[in-house]
Amino acid sequence: MDNPRHCYVFVREYRSRDILRQVNTNTLNRLRYGFYSPVYDWLARPLESGRARAFELLSVQPGENVLVIGAGTGLDFPYLSAAGRITGIDLTPAMLSKAARRAARLGLDADCRVMNAHDLGFPEGAFDVIVLHLVLAVLPNAEACISEASRVLTPAGRISIFDKFLPDDATPTPARRVIGAATNVLFSDINRRLGPLLSLGGLMPVIHEPSNLRGLYSVTIARKDTS
Repeated sequence: MDNPRHCYVFVREYRSRDILRQVNTNTLNRLRYGFYSPVYDWLARPLESGRARAFELLSVQPGENVLVIGAGTGLDFPYLSAAGRITGIDLTPAMLSKAARRAARLGLDADCRVMNAHDLGFPEGAFDVIVLHLVLAVLPNAEACISEASRVLTPAGRISIFDKFLPDDATPTPARRVIGAATNVLFSDINRRLGPLLSLGGLMPVIHEPSNLRGLYSVTIARKDTS
């Protein structure tokens, strides 16, 4: 007979994950990032080195069509001067209006649209490059986002991911679960794993390296798995 204590722990963890999914919603993200929009650039500044490294590895080529998912205030835009066409989407109008103004200041051809990353309104294979910076740990449904990103990526395209993840072979400690419950309400989940997300999207990492905060963040360049 199964150990009742083990059953209790399993049920408790399952319910905790279910509660976190209910807490982190698109409505909450629209509200909290609308609230953060006036100071978001300042809050994100300590992570700029990781963003810069991601674009160094991504090496956007002249004329490539780029989709920035979770464009926010457009902090990725200064690195996209070589792109042929830039499309930036975000769920939060207040953030996206800042992104549009930043693109205009930079003289970029950028189409900024309010859109749900779970359901991208683009045809298959529409983009050569997709940028997923500081977004997969925020979205309520990262699985839907990565699947959609893979769908609209060209067969030879690539995706840049810069975010915080739990190592694929690690189990969150009780303390990390408690902290994760708080961060999930405030800004993002700290207990998501990248490997399963890439597999779900039919993607494989070609570059992966630790980044900010002693490797809590990482930079990954991924392509479609054609094997």
